[in-house]
Amino acid sequence: MSRMLSPWLAVAALLVSGSVRGDDSDAATLSTTRPTALSLESADETAGESDSAEAAEQRRLVEELREQQAAERRNEDAARGDTSGFRNTAPFREVRSIEPPGGAGQILAFHTLADGGLVIATGAGQRYGAGTLADAVVLLLRSTGGKPKSKPTNQLIWVDASGAQRQAAPLPFACKGVTVAPDGAVIAVGDDRVVVFSPEGEQLAEATAPHFQLTDEERATFEAESAEQHREMLEIRQQQLKQYTAVKDAIEAIPEEERTARQQRELTTAVMVVKSMEESIQRHEASPEQWIAGQLASARSIHRVAASRDLLFLVAREPTGYGVWRCGRDFSAPEKIISGLSGCCGQMDVQVVGNELVIAENSRHRVAIYAFDGEPLQTFGQASRTDVRKGFGGCCNPMNACPGPDGTLLLSESSGLVKQFAPDGTLLEIVGAADVPSGCKNSSIGLSTDGRTLYYLDIQKGRVLVLEKKS
Repeated sequence: MSRMLSPWLAVAALLVSGSVRGDDSDAATLSTTRPTALSLESADETAGESDSAEAAEQRRLVEELREQQAAERRNEDAARGDTSGFRNTAPFREVRSIEPPGGAGQILAFHTLADGGLVIATGAGQRYGAGTLADAVVLLLRSTGGKPKSKPTNQLIWVDASGAQRQAAPLPFACKGVTVAPDGAVIAVGDDRVVVFSPEGEQLAEATAPHFQLTDEERATFEAESAEQHREMLEIRQQQLKQYTAVKDAIEAIPEEERTARQQRELTTAVMVVKSMEESIQRHEASPEQWIAGQLASARSIHRVAASRDLLFLVAREPTGYGVWRCGRDFSAPEKIISGLSGCCGQMDVQVVGNELVIAENSRHRVAIYAFDGEPLQTFGQASRTDVRKGFGGCCNPMNACPGPDGTLLLSESSGLVKQFAPDGTLLEIVGAADVPSGCKNSSIGLSTDGRTLYYLDIQKGRVLVLEKKS
């Protein structure tokens, strides 16, 4: 009877391999005829207690089929945003979290240290995600008019591997990115400023927008372009105001006693949105100069930083998208080396890995690798909403990167997945799945120097999740 089982196992292996390759022709037929691991196992059990090599091979194939089917289910679930299947099967498993010290607010950014610890940036919690009119209504509804709470002090805190504080230093801004240079110096960025600290926490240098140096002519051009953007923005908002006003008027035309509960809710929302938009338009019409100043501040703001032995790389906004500026560690000779990067929700991660720049260009679902002079070297990655092994999911992934072991690269997705890639861009493994809500956000990761601990920033709860490698 064991000999009769072999053809079924061969068919099963072919069907599974076709599924792994993504062959979806005749999928409905295959789903009803494909043997399952359970049915094959039952048949295998009836083969008796044979200790022959053939029986052992059949048992191995049954177990392999079971594992393949379980892997398929995990991939399908993860493609839909449910990464729980990887939390107990990936090499790195979540075991604890590192919380900010009492009164420090939330962890906004972090970077690993060579001694096994972390440097964390703390401050008031930040809101992530694309803002909408509905979001504005929610904020209005939540407003209580009470006395505002005092904000936590912005600071850098050096902690050991357990999360215990060793030292701290104040920051003059809410940190958006922090990195550690090869010599141990810590560089933090936020607003339009860069601050450099020694490994011991002593502030060594500070600069304001070293990347954004305009001549008088360039500034005039920038202001003219901003004024045109202001005009276009007002036109869009006025059109939106007309649309919401039409909704409000249409519902108000219905006698109150005839309105449904849903119409009444929609009317309440429309009234609040119309009022908010009218006030916003009035402010912008009265002060176009403030808009231009805001655009200037946005262009000066720095979102990420990376460092080599001699250079700093700063990520900042362009009129459309993001660019990367290079300067010396002393902020000298600033120069834009990369432009036209596409990122969502203020996220554009850059990392120095060896002698290259690795950029997680999330809106294009790819990784872009550049030389230090800005020369493009390599890109890899694509979007995939059906199989997490074939690409990056969601609206915008990968979010962040860090060096992996043996020249590999680790990339995080906002769903909590962390993937390991070979230098040529080949996916090697899904190494971990942090338990975080999905959504476009800072998903910074780091790997300890011994390769045993993986860190993932849970920005929404203001903490760092710790995943340890299982033997």
